Amino acid sequence: MDLVSGSMFAMMLVTAFLYYVVPPKAKPYTILAISIAFYASLGWQALLYIVFSTMTTYVAGILLEDKIKKRQMRAITLGIVIALNVLILVTIKNQIFGKDILVPMGISYYTFQVISYSVDIYRKKYTAQRNLAKYFLYTMYFPYLFIGPINRYDDIENTLYETNKKFSSRQAFYGLARILWGIFKKLVVANRIQIIMTTITQDTTTYQGAYALFAMLLYSAQLYCDFSGGIDIVIGFSRILQIHLKENFDVPYCSQNIQEFWRRWHISLSNWFRDYVYIPLGGSRAGKLRTNINVMIVFLLSGLWHGTGYVLWGFFHGVFLLLGKVVKTPWKVVNQILTFLIVSVLWSFFIWQDTWQACQMIGSIFTQFNYQALLQNIGNLGLSFANYVVLLLATIAVFVYDGHKHKMNERIKRTGTEMKLIGVISMIFVICIFGVYGIGFDASAFIYNKF
Repeated sequence: MDLVSGSMFAMMLVTAFLYYVVPPKAKPYTILAISIAFYASLGWQALLYIVFSTMTTYVAGILLEDKIKKRQMRAITLGIVIALNVLILVTIKNQIFGKDILVPMGISYYTFQVISYSVDIYRKKYTAQRNLAKYFLYTMYFPYLFIGPINRYDDIENTLYETNKKFSSRQAFYGLARILWGIFKKLVVANRIQIIMTTITQDTTTYQGAYALFAMLLYSAQLYCDFSGGIDIVIGFSRILQIHLKENFDVPYCSQNIQEFWRRWHISLSNWFRDYVYIPLGGSRAGKLRTNINVMIVFLLSGLWHGTGYVLWGFFHGVFLLLGKVVKTPWKVVNQILTFLIVSVLWSFFIWQDTWQACQMIGSIFTQFNYQALLQNIGNLGLSFANYVVLLLATIAVFVYDGHKHKMNERIKRTGTEMKLIGVISMIFVICIFGVYGIGFDASAFIYNKF
């Protein structure tokens, strides 16, 4: 793993141990202390930014709840605190004042969390948190700063602050199994695909056409396993602490159109834009034209959330979402395949981060029909035949399990302790034997960690 990922796992081990050792009332504050220590280790600038976001929204929450009575002044206060935090996010992520500015880990996640908190207080959905340390824990809980998901305050406050938690072997086993499953996705599938991706992307002159399409299809699997694997680790670790986070994926590549895809992919981000951008803009209540405009605004902002280089990616997703409402076939499987192909091709803006180059690679699919060359040279892209077999079987296992996760989890619950232990040990061996990691492999950082 990269240095940040390694530090994260070390912090998780320390936290899990201390959590059940310290007195009950000290549990939340123990997690907070470790979170602060971890974030401070990334640099004082990173700590400064998150402290600023936390303090501004903490004060604004109290003001919006009971200090400011006039509706106009409440709206102005909300507008100011949102503008300040969005301004920092956009400035830093897009390097407006130069490329030497540190981009704090998780800034996109915690910025959206504190904005949702402020808006919900304004809407009087719940009362403001008066305990500053507890509010800091909500914004700084280090696992979800790593890769998400974006958490709503009212969804997490009960399990995050609860102190009367006793160690649960059932919860611990589920958490450990979920962590190992996430590591399996990352090390066995995503990192193995990265070897091929590195070969193809480093030579855009040779590897066009069929090679580009092959890369796009592979990247769909890589990004899913990388991102959802990271979320599995965060949710699994949190479950060991009996902190319940919401799921962030629901077999997205089984979607029949782009609209359904965004209900299943990065669910916390999609729901955030729905509740705090799309609906406030009027949603679908103001006629077809206005609805379409609102959809495009949401997707342009979604692209900007990832960075200025992804705005065109967001634009095309918005266009295909609108087209998907009127253009579809009567066959579910065909719809699923077409949606998967559209999503895969649009990942080009993630693969080749230069927008013009990404467009060129998309265009080459339709102009260079070198599929025979791809078949002849597929063994020269960095993986041996045996590794291709491992990759294929592991990818099938991921999508079969994730596609039937709830049913399979129920079966696992009914198995005995011995079988569960055998399963955990087996998974560890599989990861150690088939995982791609170690000295000389420099592509193990989680992809969505940079967002």
